[in-house]
Amino acid sequence: MDKICVSLDIESTGLQSGVDEIIEVAAVKFRGSEVLDTFTQLVRPRHSVPLKVLRLTGINPDELQIAPRFNQIGREFAAFLGKHPLIGHSVSFDLTMLRAQGMHFSQPVYDTFEMATMLLPQVSAYRLSALAEHFRIDHPADHRALNDADVTRQVFLYLVRKLETMGLRELMEVNRLMEQTDWSSRDLVADILRSKASSAWNVERNALIGDSLKLRPADENGGQLKPTGDASPVSDATIAAMFAEGGPLSRSFTTYEQRPQQVQMAQAVREAFNNSDALLVEAGTGTGKSMAYLLPAAIYALRRGERVVISTNTINLQDQLFNKDIPDVQRMLAESPDLLGNGEHTFAAESLELRAQLLKGRSNYLCLRRFKGVLREDKLEPHEARALLKARLWLGSTTTGDRAELLLMEDEQRAWERINVTVDTCTGHRCPDFRDCFFFRARRQAETAHVVVVNHALLLADLAAQANIIPQYDHLIVDEAHNLEDVATDQLGFRIDQSTLLKFLNDIFVEQDQLPSGLLSEYQLSFRESAADPAERERADQLAADLRPLVEQARRATYDGFNQLMVFVAHEQNGAAGNDNRLRLTPAVRGKEEWAAIEGAWENVSLALREIGDRLGKFESLLLELEGADLLNYDELMLRVQWLKRFATDVRVQIGHIIFGDEATICWLTHDPVRATVALNAAPLSVADILQGQLFAEKQTSILTSATLSVSESFEYVKERLGLHEPEELRLDSPFDYEQQALVYIPSDIPEPSQRGYQQMVEDALIKLCTATGGRTLALFTANSALRQTYVGIQDALEAHEISVLGQGIDGSRRALLERFKEEPRTVLLGTTSFWEGVDVVGDALSVLVIVKLPFSVPTDPVFAARSEQFKDAFGEFSVPQSILRFKQGFGRLIRSRSDRGIVVVLDKRLTSKKYGQQFLQSLPPTTVRTGTLKQLPGLAARFLKVEQQ
Repeated sequence: MDKICVSLDIESTGLQSGVDEIIEVAAVKFRGSEVLDTFTQLVRPRHSVPLKVLRLTGINPDELQIAPRFNQIGREFAAFLGKHPLIGHSVSFDLTMLRAQGMHFSQPVYDTFEMATMLLPQVSAYRLSALAEHFRIDHPADHRALNDADVTRQVFLYLVRKLETMGLRELMEVNRLMEQTDWSSRDLVADILRSKASSAWNVERNALIGDSLKLRPADENGGQLKPTGDASPVSDATIAAMFAEGGPLSRSFTTYEQRPQQVQMAQAVREAFNNSDALLVEAGTGTGKSMAYLLPAAIYALRRGERVVISTNTINLQDQLFNKDIPDVQRMLAESPDLLGNGEHTFAAESLELRAQLLKGRSNYLCLRRFKGVLREDKLEPHEARALLKARLWLGSTTTGDRAELLLMEDEQRAWERINVTVDTCTGHRCPDFRDCFFFRARRQAETAHVVVVNHALLLADLAAQANIIPQYDHLIVDEAHNLEDVATDQLGFRIDQSTLLKFLNDIFVEQDQLPSGLLSEYQLSFRESAADPAERERADQLAADLRPLVEQARRATYDGFNQLMVFVAHEQNGAAGNDNRLRLTPAVRGKEEWAAIEGAWENVSLALREIGDRLGKFESLLLELEGADLLNYDELMLRVQWLKRFATDVRVQIGHIIFGDEATICWLTHDPVRATVALNAAPLSVADILQGQLFAEKQTSILTSATLSVSESFEYVKERLGLHEPEELRLDSPFDYEQQALVYIPSDIPEPSQRGYQQMVEDALIKLCTATGGRTLALFTANSALRQTYVGIQDALEAHEISVLGQGIDGSRRALLERFKEEPRTVLLGTTSFWEGVDVVGDALSVLVIVKLPFSVPTDPVFAARSEQFKDAFGEFSVPQSILRFKQGFGRLIRSRSDRGIVVVLDKRLTSKKYGQQFLQSLPPTTVRTGTLKQLPGLAARFLKVEQQ
């Protein structure tokens, strides 16, 4: 670019324009790579600056006190910006804050964040610092405005060069889509295209010829996974050798040290495979359970030529297994052929290749056929054009087609639903793009793999729909197994609202502004040039004529049914305590006089859906007869009719369970008073029989593991919840020395959570404790409202001691909060649900863990309430064990290595005042537990942590 541009950045006290204030402005004026001038100025705010902002920016508060107000420097700053194009990273925030000060902008504006999400798919993050690292640009640690403005300038130049090096045809396609977006940089792309077209037409005219979608070929494993015929067991000597000092693990990792617990677990996994057993393993933090199950599973799979499926709950563990642990195992096994033989023969070199594949559900993969179809559309919504643009530029580099590689904003994620693989649009091997299809490519690779890594959601969805996305397998390992019941409940459940049901009806037929759309108007295109005879066309037309009034009848019945539900649930919840928007449908609720009218209304919906399903079935039969009649897009039409028929049947059955009741199903209504909507929900009363009958009983080997599976040293609760019959059991303590490394402290003089004064004492305790320890604290809450109330209550007091407070849902994403927490020691991080597990902070950054309240489920939760009724002592047999498992997950956040040291403070004296409290404590690793007053806590914590610093 040869025009003068200005990159700018501001620093502020927060993220709310009109509330927060600018504290620094900076800009860099440049032409190409030449910096022409710079501008930087601190701005004195009217209110104090939060400590976390001062730390993030490195700004000296004393310098702010003598800085001018914005109105004193605004005119000079505006003159510097002039009418030149402006560049910023997430620049809309900067401009919004400046507009709040009275500045106006009419020049072009280019956002490097938007440009990077388009031009740099698959980068790990799009923060300015991450992009600087990607382009190897020096970026000072302090987030000062001038530093960030100059880094933004350099990032912008890299992104412009990327646009300028595109082929002409690709740039033309990018420009066509950009014109339909609301991105500010669309003018920039148009300028680059004009320049390129005028100067490079003769050189690049061949780029206009041929298909513009250039896909990156994937390295596909050849052939199916075939049994080797070797049925010999994996010996204990083989496993012992893998984990021995001087063995493959020791040679691969310089920091490796043999852990008896890890070897014991690996041997138990080996025996489970050899004996076709079910196995439950609780492996304490630091055991190294991933490698303990991966190595024996891999050796067994390689030796026999059989498939092992590993299911995890979190993306972090999925990524760690597939991108780190499995490659380590592949390398170790390839380098240790002598350990893989059965004593009678050794493996051929080509047999040493352990093949692995990551597999996700259909909706995660881009559908090439649907993508091309939408790409050809002339009119797109801005969010659709943005999503298509990102996908278009990503296709040249991806080998997976997995949406996780793309950063899609909230509205762009809706557009993804138009271009992903779905059950009702996928024609399988009859699709013209079948060979290149990302979903079937992953499926083919999974069929050749010894190890397939999935998540719990796919494992259970595949089971529920019998979709066979996961290739046939006889061996299953479930990691993070403590989450399995909740995921099964979700995946085997059902939810529908008015908009979803109306969309289904609109997909069949709708007429708006005298323009009909849906199946009943579009099927005629398929028949127009076909070989179908007049009688067959007349049958199709008659079926369509019969369906149209049925669709309208169902639409009226749907409006009536949901309106009656809305009135009913609003009346039931009127004056109800709390913010719970769920109403469980019990026999007592259904027995109310008003419910009879609701049943009548939904009977009308059910009858209409039955008739619609019947007519669609006849349409399907007609299409089956016309398979050879050359109907246009025959496969897509058939798939669409089959899916609509199946939806009509499934919804009718599920709604029947909800409205009229079903003993095996938990049913409830969800009311959103703000949007004035209501949804019908259902979940299985128990998943145990389903998991046992359809999953565990079907597998030769089922291994379930987690750091938290036992309650009071027993697996009975988990076995009952998951339906696992008579498994082998193994409990392994953590190799960490909790008695020396950790201390649990329970205040004796704090009120119980339900008593008056509790919240105030929580805030006072956190202020004094965190002041004494210098921050380094993670506080876990069970409710967002309590977290926010505490955040407000402790922030000012702790900042007075130069300790910053970060809150989940307040100060950024989960990932950003954890990064800042690790980088800034004098910090207190307040987290709720997702912070109770999966947080791994090693070292001094996390030295104090505060569990504010025992994590009992909300009693009014419909699923919890219904399942509680299955117990004689619901609290003791169900609520307490469930809470203990969550409590153990939270406790596990503190000690993450042998050198860690810290204190766990539980601000819930029910641990000592209630009989069940001992069960919580007995479920923890052997740890020193102390009780005392809140006054004693700060000094005790300071002394305990001081030992670590000596």
